[in-house]
Amino acid sequence: MSKAGANFGLDLLWTVLISCVITYYLIVLFSRYTMVTGETVVQGIKKHIGSGLAIGLLTALTIIIVSALAGLLGILADVMSEWSNTVLPFELSSLFWAIFIGVLVYVVIWIGNYSFFENILAVLVAVMGLAFVATMVINLPSFSDLMKGFVPSIPEVAKGSDNSPSVILAGIVGTTVSVFAFIIRSQIVQDTKWSMSDNSIQKRDAFISASLMFIISAAILITASSTLYVQGLSMNNVAEMIPLMEPIAGKAALSVFVIGILAAGLSSHLPNMLVIPWLIIDYKEQERNTQTTYYRIMLFVLTFTSILGTAFEFRPVFVLMLSQACIAIVLPVTIGSVFYLTCKKKLMGTHVNKIHDVLILSMVMLFSLYVSSLGIEGLIADLKSIL
Repeated sequence: MSKAGANFGLDLLWTVLISCVITYYLIVLFSRYTMVTGETVVQGIKKHIGSGLAIGLLTALTIIIVSALAGLLGILADVMSEWSNTVLPFELSSLFWAIFIGVLVYVVIWIGNYSFFENILAVLVAVMGLAFVATMVINLPSFSDLMKGFVPSIPEVAKGSDNSPSVILAGIVGTTVSVFAFIIRSQIVQDTKWSMSDNSIQKRDAFISASLMFIISAAILITASSTLYVQGLSMNNVAEMIPLMEPIAGKAALSVFVIGILAAGLSSHLPNMLVIPWLIIDYKEQERNTQTTYYRIMLFVLTFTSILGTAFEFRPVFVLMLSQACIAIVLPVTIGSVFYLTCKKKLMGTHVNKIHDVLILSMVMLFSLYVSSLGIEGLIADLKSIL
């Protein structure tokens, strides 16, 4: 969102709105499948479409997550390095902070359980949301400028950016209409043993989730537009992100920025670390327990791999943008699978897709295919630029 606001101002605000509306609908759809069948979507794909597709999907998601972990930890490490070098009398490198944060998250996962993670994430997201919404309100654009942002348009140029416009747009969709969110939602519905009698509760939950996603995402994009975009900063590195918080903090901008971005980063990095073990557990239909020796070793390997990104000085913003765009590329396969499963009367009974569901899902599929094509186009262009 920061990248989009820095490069294109408010031009892609419409993408955030559409993505969050689609997210609400898909959360409800994925939840409904699990509430009716008792199966997660991954289990449904494996049983009713084919284990090959399920394994292929999980492999693609695993590759995306590994790159996202490296990119995200790199951003957090760079932020903490900038902050510590400002407030401390001695320097601490990005690699030091990458190791520190990586080990800290690993320890939290080692000692915690899902309820513990939920509480931590709730606090982190609340802090992040307050930081960015407050900054947006203080530096709010005019009403007419905001409304122009909701008029669909595709930017053609991203001057000074490491990433192409296609990757940035696909990254917005990949971040909000997230395959990971839907798959994990399906797992959580199964764990909580919700049935169709709980449908009103899960719809309310989905609405709150999608609404808060829009408010926070739009706040970050608007803040970047009001600060970075007007200064001509394209946000290729962490130093360029610091002005995001300057309107609210003045000279203390860096410390306030650290609070917001650290909360944002940790609230993503923690669940991202758990995604691969949860996907494997889901596929094998095991109890969701990451406290076993097998999964602790796997999490250690993921922690070590994510630190390597900083050690080899990968460009974290660039890497993270590519990983989010790749999520959009995988999106049509996931939506198409759920479309097929929820149209099977044998599985869904009276809760099978109605005509309006088929129409909505058809439009969502077209949108996801379009964004996927943008992601592929942008990915090729960005990879060519570094070769």
